[in-house]
Amino acid sequence: MTINKELTAGDDIDSRCLKCKHVTNHTIVAMVGSKVVKVQCNVCRALHNYRPIQVEKKATVRRSGEKSGQPGKTGRISRELKAENNFRELLGGRDPVAALEYAMTESFTDDDLVSHPVFGIGLVTRMIPPNKIEVVFKEGSKVLICAPKEKK
Repeated sequence: MTINKELTAGDDIDSRCLKCKHVTNHTIVAMVGSKVVKVQCNVCRALHNYRPIQVEKKATVRRSGEKSGQPGKTGRISRELKAENNFRELLGGRDPVAALEYAMTESFTDDDLVSHPVFGIGLVTRMIPPNKIEVVFKEGSKVLICAPKEKK
């Protein structure tokens, strides 16, 4: 059998302290009726409003498309899969060894295979005058700077 002692000013109570960033032991400083209003942290001595301890909620796993009967894939995963499939189709069995090394000082043409140091192998799909190209990589499309195409 537990006896519930009524709290009064000067009693100790646990509260969330924003300065300590933890739940710590506090001393009750002010009350309104039977409600604790102000407390002082026994660790950092900060005086603040009483913040009761919140019970942590269990994390729930959500699956998109679960209600509609579709498999639970997130939008990000499906976008990445679409980009990767599009990339494979564009390459069409071309040899990545034949790719030109990407450099901002080089000029490229449509349908050139490019090897980028960060993004990997890509295919030039569009020229954006005067000095940009759109390149499709495995992760998606990127616009890169290049040297302007020389006129003949």
